[in-house]
Amino acid sequence: VGFELWQVKTGSIFDNIIVTDTLAEAEEFANTTWAAFKDAEKAALDKIKEEEKAVADEAAKAAGADKTDMPPPGMGGMDDEDDEEYDEAPQKDEL
Repeated sequence: VGFELWQVKTGSIFDNIIVTDTLAEAEEFANTTWAAFKDAEKAALDKIKEEEKAVADEAAKAAGADKTDMPPPGMGGMDDEDDEEYDEAPQKDEL
C-alpha cells in the first residue's frame, strides 16, 4: 500500500487512515472518527478565519485612516499662504 499526498496548504493534517476491503467497516470507521469531529473542526477553522479577517480589516482601516487624515493638495490643506504659524522661526543675528 502506498500513499502520495499533495499538500495544498501548510498545516494540513492527514489522520484516521484505514485500509480495508469491507465497505461496512470503512463506513463505521468514518462515522466514529471523521464524522464525529468534522463539525467541531469546521467551526474552529471558521472562527480562526473570522479572527484573521477582523485583524486584516482593522489593519486596512488603520492604513486607510492614515491616508485620509490629510486632505489632498489644494483641498483645504496647509500651503505657503496659510501656514504662517508653522513657518520657520526667524533667524537671529549672532552676537
